[in-house]
Amino acid sequence: MTLTRTPRESTMIEPTTLRVTLRAVDLADEREVATLIAFVNANYRSPFPIDAELVRDRLHRFFWAHDDAGARVGSAAYVRKTAFLAESIKTVVDPAHRQRGVGAAISRAIEAEIRRAGFTKAMSTIYIDNIPMIVIKLRQGYIIEGLHRDHEQPGLHEYSLGKLLTQ
Repeated sequence: MTLTRTPRESTMIEPTTLRVTLRAVDLADEREVATLIAFVNANYRSPFPIDAELVRDRLHRFFWAHDDAGARVGSAAYVRKTAFLAESIKTVVDPAHRQRGVGAAISRAIEAEIRRAGFTKAMSTIYIDNIPMIVIKLRQGYIIEGLHRDHEQPGLHEYSLGKLLTQ
């Protein structure tokens, strides 16, 4: 059996070659907070929009993601769950930058931020139909630790994935 790539697949950047830099959202800048909220809510399919209270919550850290050329390609965040565990949340790729490995690069970058902050385990809950992010996390060494049926509302199912960062 011979595997061939479609034209779209052959133009994709390998996930390990693309790098992004995360820059913390300036919580003192009302305009920047509002821009982040608008960006996430417009591009992250969820029945639970974020707001300024969540962005400013002391347990959360929100970031803009930039590529090597300085272009803003997305956003990410994490929330402190325990002294040892943080959950990556709201990983969002700008639609203009999708299908290039940006999601994987943002995932690696937010994991690095979680590690730098001193956490020893990262987790993520991902809607069961978000196959691209599930595959990204599995490729990055996360394991599926559970299925949450009707997690935040009836019919909304999520996988819980986790990874020890001490490895």
